[in-house]
Amino acid sequence: KAAADKKAAAAADRKAAADRKAAADRKAAAEKKAAADKKAAAAADRKAAADKKAAADRKAAADRKISARKDSSSVQRLTPASEKKKEGRNELLTISVSVNTGKIAGLVSAGVIASALLVSALAFLAR
Repeated sequence: KAAADKKAAAAADRKAAADRKAAADRKAAAEKKAAADKKAAAAADRKAAADKKAAADRKAAADRKISARKDSSSVQRLTPASEKKKEGRNELLTISVSVNTGKIAGLVSAGVIASALLVSALAFLAR
C-alpha cells in the first residue's frame, strides 16, 4: 500500500508540475500577445499622427499658395504702369562709369608718339 501511495503522490506531483508548466506557458503567451497588441497600437498611433501632420502640412501649403496669389493680385492692382515696366526688365546690375578725359587724351597722344617713333625707326632700318 505504501508503494501505491508513493506512486500516486509521484503521479500527483508530475501532474501538478505539468499544470504549473502549462499555466506558465499560457501566461507567457498572453504576455507576448499583449506586448504585440501594445506595439501594434503604438504603430497605429504613430501612423495616425504622421497622417494628421501630413494633412496639416498640405493644408498650410495650400493656404500659403492662396494667400500668395491674393497678395500678388492686390500688389499688381496697386502698382502704377511705370513700376510694372521697371519690374519687367531683366536688369541684374547697373554700372555707372565716370571717365577722366585728360587721362585718356594723354594715353592716346603717348600711343601716337610711340607709333611715330617706331615707324620712323623702321624706315631708317629699311633704307
